[in-house]
Amino acid sequence: MTALVLGLGGCAGPSTEDAAPVTSGPLTDGFDIEPSSSLLGAVFPMPYPYGGEGHQAILRVDGDVERVLEGYVQQAEGLGYLFDVEYNRPEGQRCSRQYSSLPADYPEGCSAYGAIPDDLGQDRVRLGLQGLVEPDGQGYITLSIGLYSNDAPDFSPVPDGPVAHVSDDELAPELNPSTDDPPVHLVEGSTSMIDPLPSTCATGGYVAVLQVTGELTRVLRGYEDQFSNAGFTGSYELIELGDGLIVATEAAGGGTMTAVGVPGDPSYVLVERCND
Repeated sequence: MTALVLGLGGCAGPSTEDAAPVTSGPLTDGFDIEPSSSLLGAVFPMPYPYGGEGHQAILRVDGDVERVLEGYVQQAEGLGYLFDVEYNRPEGQRCSRQYSSLPADYPEGCSAYGAIPDDLGQDRVRLGLQGLVEPDGQGYITLSIGLYSNDAPDFSPVPDGPVAHVSDDELAPELNPSTDDPPVHLVEGSTSMIDPLPSTCATGGYVAVLQVTGELTRVLRGYEDQFSNAGFTGSYELIELGDGLIVATEAAGGGTMTAVGVPGDPSYVLVERCND
C-alpha cells in the first residue's frame, strides 16, 4: 500500500486559505468526516501496488487526535473492517512515538490498521489510519484505503502538452532527502495549503497538499519533469485514473515520487516523496 504520511515541517512558500477545509459530510468508501477533523484538498485516488485501486485523504484535526482516530476506527468497524491483527494497539493505546523517521520534537504518532476479508479469508480491502501530533499540538490524520484486484488499474495516458514553469521555492526544504539532486520545487500555478508533512517512510520523505490555480495537466507535467530530472522514472507517466490524474515514479534504491491531481474548482494535487 502507498505509504501513509503526516505531520508538519519545512516551508514551501505561502500557504493558501482560498479553499476552506471541508468539515462535515461524506468522505470516501462509506466514511463520513469525523467531528473535529476536516478534509484538506480532496480525496485522492491512487493505484494500488498489488493490483486494484485505492483512495487517500489527509485530515486536519482540531482537538484530541487519538479520540478522532478512534472515531474513524468505530466507523470502519461499522463498515465491516476487522482490527484484530497483531500489530494493532488496543483502544486508548494507539498513540505513541513510533515513527523513527519523524523529527525528534514530534511527541506522538498514532496508527490503526483494518481489513475486510473475502470469502477465503484473504484481505480484500485494507484500511490504514495514521495520525501525528505536532510540537505545537496541531494534529493530522491520513486515511488510506486499498482494494485488491487481479486486474490492472484501468487508466488512459494523457497526451503530451505544455509544461508549467518551476518556481524558485523549494517544495520541502527541511524534509527533502539529501539524495534528491536537484530537489523538487513548487510549480507555478500550485500553492501549498499547509507546510509539507514529514513522511513515516523508513528513511523519511514528505507529503504536500497543493491547491492549483493554473491548468492541472500543465502543473502535473511540471512535477513529472522534475521527478525525471532527479532520476525517477515512470511506473505511470501522466495518466487518467478514475476522476484523477497521476504521475508515479521510482528509482532503484531511491524510493518513489508521486503526484496525484483531482480536477475541480479549485483543483488539488498531492505530492509524495517516500525515501525507501
